[in-house]
Amino acid sequence: MSQPRLTPAEAALTEAEAAVQRRDHSAAVDAYERAAAAGASPRLTLRGHALALSGLGRHAEAVAVFRPWFTKNQKDSATVNMMGVLLKRAGNLPKAAEVLELARKLRPNDGAIHQNLGNVYEAMAQHAKAAESYRAALRITPKSAELWRLYGREQHRLGQAEAAVESLKRSVALAPGSMTNVNLLVQVMLAHGMRDAAAEIVAKLAAAMPDTPALTVLEARIARQHGDIDHAKALLGRVLGTDPGQLEANLALASLLGDSDRQGVNEALERAVAAHPDSFDAMERLVESLSRSRYGSEIAHLERAYEMGKLLVQRFPTRRSEAARTLRTVFMRVLDEPRMAETGPLGPLLPVWLAGGHHSYVHYELGQVETMEDRVGLVEWHREWGRRTSAKIATVAPAAAPALATGRKLRVGFMSSDLRHHPVTYFALPLLEGYDREKVEVFCYSFYEREADKVQDLLARNVTGFRHWPKRPDDQVAEGIAADGLDILFELGGSTAMNKLNVMARRPARLGASWLGYPHSAGLEQIDLILTDPYIRPEDPRLLIERAFEMPESWVTLSRMFGAHEIAEGTPEARNGYLSFGTANNPYKYTPRCLDAWAAVLRAVPESRFLFLRPEAGSESFIANCRAAFARRDVDPDRLRFVGVRGDHMRHYNEIDIALDSLPHVGGTTTCESLWMGVPTVSLCGPGFPERLSHSNLNNAGLGDLSVATVADYVAKAAELAADRSRRLVLRHGLRAQIAANPLGQPARFTKNFYELAAKVAAR
Repeated sequence: MSQPRLTPAEAALTEAEAAVQRRDHSAAVDAYERAAAAGASPRLTLRGHALALSGLGRHAEAVAVFRPWFTKNQKDSATVNMMGVLLKRAGNLPKAAEVLELARKLRPNDGAIHQNLGNVYEAMAQHAKAAESYRAALRITPKSAELWRLYGREQHRLGQAEAAVESLKRSVALAPGSMTNVNLLVQVMLAHGMRDAAAEIVAKLAAAMPDTPALTVLEARIARQHGDIDHAKALLGRVLGTDPGQLEANLALASLLGDSDRQGVNEALERAVAAHPDSFDAMERLVESLSRSRYGSEIAHLERAYEMGKLLVQRFPTRRSEAARTLRTVFMRVLDEPRMAETGPLGPLLPVWLAGGHHSYVHYELGQVETMEDRVGLVEWHREWGRRTSAKIATVAPAAAPALATGRKLRVGFMSSDLRHHPVTYFALPLLEGYDREKVEVFCYSFYEREADKVQDLLARNVTGFRHWPKRPDDQVAEGIAADGLDILFELGGSTAMNKLNVMARRPARLGASWLGYPHSAGLEQIDLILTDPYIRPEDPRLLIERAFEMPESWVTLSRMFGAHEIAEGTPEARNGYLSFGTANNPYKYTPRCLDAWAAVLRAVPESRFLFLRPEAGSESFIANCRAAFARRDVDPDRLRFVGVRGDHMRHYNEIDIALDSLPHVGGTTTCESLWMGVPTVSLCGPGFPERLSHSNLNNAGLGDLSVATVADYVAKAAELAADRSRRLVLRHGLRAQIAANPLGQPARFTKNFYELAAKVAAR
C-alpha cells in the first residue's frame, strides 16, 4: 500500500525535525519558515523555530518568533519557562528573571525552572537570589551533583566558605568522576586558604583514580599555591609529555608562566585550542594573551587576537558577556567602535566583574563615564570590591618599632613590579635616589617576573633594601614586608600586570598608601592614603575612598629618566606646510566622546592633520577602523597619519604641533612626555581622579590655561593655539626651561616635600 502523500507543511516539518536531530540549525530554521508559510500550526513550528534560531546565536529573533505563542499561553509553565530561557540567551536578564518567576509560581515543584532562574540571577550577579533558587531546586532533586556544584559556587561568592566547601563535597560525592566538580571544590578551598585540606582531597582521589591527568594538574595548582613553582612545572610537564594537547594542563601552565614567559603562554594555549577547538576557555585566554604579547611582532599578535576575537563571538555567541573584558580590550586596541558597542554598556558588566573579584578588568574602563552618577558608582564598585576582598584575607602584624619621636629613621616602602625601566620609575626615581639617608630608610618590593634591567640594578644599589620576590604567594610577601617594620607602604602598581594589590589588604605596614600606577581609588580600606595635590584631588569628596596624602604643589615630578631627546628646529607646521595635532595616549582612552572632540577640532582647523603615535598605529586593522571612525564624524580620513612604534617614540613628538589629550580619562606620562618635547597639550579637566592628571601636570608646568572645563572650550583652545604660531614656537624651544622653573621640573623640591609630609603623617 502506498504511503499517503505529505502536504507541503507536513513535508517541511519532517525536514525540520530531521535537521534538529542532526543539529543543523540553519536547515531547521529554513524548514520551519517554509512550514509556517505553508500553513503549519504555530503549536508545531514556533517552539522548534525559536530554538533553532537560538542555536544560531540569533537570540533576539528567537524571542520575537516565540513571543506570539508565549503571549497566548502565559499559564503554561513550559511555555513561560522557555521564554525565560530565550530571554536570558538574548541578554535581557531582568525580563528573563521576571518571566521565570512567573513560571515558578505556575509550577513551584519543577526543579528545572528553579535552576533556570538561579542561572539568570547568577548572570545578574545577584548571588543571594541565585543561591536561594538553587537551594529550592535541591529540595526537589537533592541528588543532583550539578545543583550542589552551582549552589556551592554561589555560597563561595557570598563568602560562605565552610558551607560552600560542604556543598561542593556533596557534588563530588554524587559524581566522583566529574572533574568539573572536583576542580571547583579545590579552587574554592585554595581561595580560602585551605591548601592542606585541598591537597588531602586530591591525594585521596588520586589513590582511587590513579594516572588521572586532571588530578595531576590539581596537584600542580596546589604546589603553585605553596610557592613551589618548579614542582608545579614538573607535574604539568609530566601530563603534557604524555598528551601535549591536554586541556587543563595547558591552561594551568599558561597561568603558571603568566607574564614571565608570554611566548610559552601562547604556545600552551595554541596547543589547547588546536586540540580542543570547542573550548571557550582556551580560545578566550589565547585572545587575551595574544593582545598582551610584545615579543616578536606585536602587531602580528594583535591582528591575530583581533581575528580570533571575532571568531570567538561567532563560535560562542551565547558567551559574549563572559569574554567581554577580553573582547573589549582587543576591540579598543584596534578602535573597532561597532564591535566594541556590541559588547554592551559597562553598567551590566560591573556587577559580574565584581562577583568574580576582577579588579584589573576595570582599569581600562575608567574613562567610560558620562554622569556624576557613573563616577560615584565606579568608586562604590571599588569600595565593594575592597570589602569583599578584605573579608577573605587575614592581616599581618608589622614588626614593632619605637615612635618616630625617639629619633629613629622614617621607614618608607614602595611596592611595584614596575620599579625598572618603566614610566612608574620615571616619576618615582627622585624619591629612591634623593632621600636623606640620615633621616629615612627606603625599601622596594618588586614581583617582576623577567630578568632585571639596569634601572632595577640601579635602584637596588640606592635604596636601603630591594626585595625581588617574583611569583611569591601573597601571604609570604606580606610577612616579608611586615618584617621590615615600615611606617608607610606606597603601592604603585594597582592591579596591573605582575603587581600584588591584594597584599595591601593584609596591612603589612602601619599605613598603606597609593600612588602612580592606578589613577583611581583602589578600594581597599587598608589603603589609608592616596597621593594627591591641589589640582588632582577631586572637589567632590565622594570620588575618593582614601584620605588625601596631599603634596603642596605637584603629585609628580620629572626625573632624569625623561632624557635629553633632541628637539628639532622650528615647528612641524613650518617644516611640513600644515599643522599636526596628535596623541600618544592608549586607545582604551579613545571613547566615542573623545573621538567626537578630536573630530570637532579637525573640523575647526581646516587643512590640519592628526597623528596617532602608538604601537597600534602599525596595525592595518587599527588604521582602517580609525579612518572609518573619523569618516563617520565628517573628517576626511586622508588627514590622519600613523606612526606605529613602541619604546622609540619620543623623537616622533617632533612631528606633532599640539597634543590633544584623551577624554574623559586623560594622559599622565604622555602629557609629561609631550611637554618635555616642547609640545603643548590641550586637556579637558573633569570631576574624577583619572580626569585630572593632565590638569595637575599643566598647572605645575605653568600652562594652566591649556586645561579647560568643557568640550566646547577644548575645541576652542585647540583652535586658538593652532592660530598662535609665535607662542607655539616659544614653547617648542622654551618649555624645558619653563618646566625646570616650576614644580613639575624640580625633583629635589618634590622629594623634600614628600618625605617631610610622610614624616608628619606617620607621626600622627
